[in-house]
Amino acid sequence: MERLKEKLEEVIDFDIKEIDEIWDEDEIKKLEVSYQLKLPQDYAFYLQHYGNDYIKEDYRFIPSIELPEKIKQTQFEIDSIYGLYNDENKINYKANFYKDILPTDLFPIADLPGGDLICIGKSNDKQNKIYIWFHEMDGENVFLVSDSFESFIKNIQSIKVNKNTLDNVNLNLGHKLNALLNNASKKI
Repeated sequence: MERLKEKLEEVIDFDIKEIDEIWDEDEIKKLEVSYQLKLPQDYAFYLQHYGNDYIKEDYRFIPSIELPEKIKQTQFEIDSIYGLYNDENKINYKANFYKDILPTDLFPIADLPGGDLICIGKSNDKQNKIYIWFHEMDGENVFLVSDSFESFIKNIQSIKVNKNTLDNVNLNLGHKLNALLNNASKKI
């Protein structure tokens, strides 16, 4: 679990993390019983030692599994990964909210901007695999993106985020306004 821990320490935005609590294994067992889950060791470790986390702004999840052509994105921003702490990202709240919307063999573990979810498979051939559920997509809207939670975390990568500065902002002015401003600047 040391490599998973190192990667979590890299990608979690600790500047906005307010919780520093280690959960008892009984809390994870309660979660498993409540939602008929058998959580993999890597995800249980995350819930016990982390949870309710926001990912750094300049990091994106880049699936190692190729997505169908209808998915135009190649990288995904993650808003938060749910946890056991009692706030807006408590996993129980999210699971109860989405229980009548998600397929029964998926359990929500994180959200993407705009309402899409990262889920973990609950049974059979989906067990412990990681999926993205696209809430507005017609037809098939669940896609495998990782074979494990640890692999999912390892595929959260730093990307170059272009920040706007005065050096990279272009203003497109009409010819008349541009001429007026140029003339005004000459008079100063």
